[in-house]
Amino acid sequence: MHHPVVPSRAHLNIARIQTPLILVIDSYQIAFKAGRRSLFLFPVLSTFVKTNIARHIHLSRKVIPAMDISLRFTVIFVISIFAIEELKYCSVVEGEEMDLSELRKVVEEIELVDGHSHNIVAFDSKAISSFVQAFTVGAFADADSLAFAQSSLSFKRSLRDVAELYGTEVYLEGVEEYRRASGIEAITSTCLSAAKFSAILIDDGIEMDKRFEIEWHKKFGPLVGRILRTERVAEQILEQGLPDGSPWTLDSFTEAYVSNITVTVAKEIYSLKTIAAYYGGLEMNLNVTKTDAEESLRQVLSAGKPIFLLNYRDLVDYLFLQTLEIALSYDLPVQIHTGFGDRILDLRKSNPLHFRSVLEDKRYSKCRFVLLHTSHPFSKEASYLASAYSQVYLDFGLAIPKLSIHGMITAVKDLLNLAPIQKVMFSTDAYTFPETFYLGAKNSREVIFSVLRDACIDGELLLPEAIEAAKDLLARNAIRFYKLTNITVP
Repeated sequence: MHHPVVPSRAHLNIARIQTPLILVIDSYQIAFKAGRRSLFLFPVLSTFVKTNIARHIHLSRKVIPAMDISLRFTVIFVISIFAIEELKYCSVVEGEEMDLSELRKVVEEIELVDGHSHNIVAFDSKAISSFVQAFTVGAFADADSLAFAQSSLSFKRSLRDVAELYGTEVYLEGVEEYRRASGIEAITSTCLSAAKFSAILIDDGIEMDKRFEIEWHKKFGPLVGRILRTERVAEQILEQGLPDGSPWTLDSFTEAYVSNITVTVAKEIYSLKTIAAYYGGLEMNLNVTKTDAEESLRQVLSAGKPIFLLNYRDLVDYLFLQTLEIALSYDLPVQIHTGFGDRILDLRKSNPLHFRSVLEDKRYSKCRFVLLHTSHPFSKEASYLASAYSQVYLDFGLAIPKLSIHGMITAVKDLLNLAPIQKVMFSTDAYTFPETFYLGAKNSREVIFSVLRDACIDGELLLPEAIEAAKDLLARNAIRFYKLTNITVP
């Protein structure tokens, strides 16, 4: 007696795999030939898959009675992943291959303009408790935070990058030993040469032990300029006191403050900067009275030295208004700390939307502001402000390289969601360690290439436009914004 052959579970599984595999190949080929952009790929593939599912279910009806819905969605997902990856290297025009080598060449070879950074310090500076600080967001993190930082994505990636640059094994102690053996000047030369800057602007308002002054940095770059942190100017003036020893009044202090900044401006200051976000947030009181500011000054002086304006908001607001008047008089831009930073910062108050009252005030409509650090995690808000207000520009330092790769790319894409390309700028926000200049530069090049490549794939930029965008983002925007007239980009 003849008995029908019953397929085993293994045979059924093989057949079950073969059918969706055929679907993947067929549907993928059709989608690929259609030259669809990735934004519209998923619905297009769904149509192709439905057609092929029906055909292949019919052909394999004796093996698989039907294909369940979960398998169908699995097939669609797999096809989408393969097709999107392949299309990253294809043009939106059928049959035309996109050559991204010229874009990559421009991104890798352009000399960067670093619009915001800080001083390097000696290896034995008291500001350094551990080399791990080079890889953290806060320059002054405590020991416990530094211990955990070594398991972060950005630490692991950055340590590999530095080890590769130095030619050492990828472990912290090996890199540290190489640094000590080489010396600070050799390390700085290596890092800044590899980074390839045409200009570096330094905010020297952070007081640190054994800090190298701006003149020292000029040995390593064609142009090294100064950014003036205004709150630190005010604190230094109050600490020094009046020459005749008389007590400060608000009028005498304001006169000294304005005079000090004005004289300093004549010595090649490229921008003013406020860290008001650290001193109570970005919601400025534009109607602060002289009476309130006078009382705030009295409280500052009563607290004694060292002078720190952190808890004296009325005086900070009053000085900020004086700063804006100076910026307007000399057509100087003003850098605004926004978003994340050291932990003494109340992140809730550093959302750039709090700065709207200043932007709406017609007295300051001609004052140019740059919101630093992608305003992370408020990048979308910053993007909106740059699109809505002509005087608002954006900067992506610190977010690159401190975030994960996904985080860095997302932050820059968030900025470009609404902000014009010509209002977004590169910086490193490097500090203390020469390696932070290198990491900021290296990661920025990689992120900008990735962002612009995707913009080409999505059909938002043509390749020549992407090349021009790279030059703008990495150099030309900062050249225009800071009026670096001696620097040109081919």
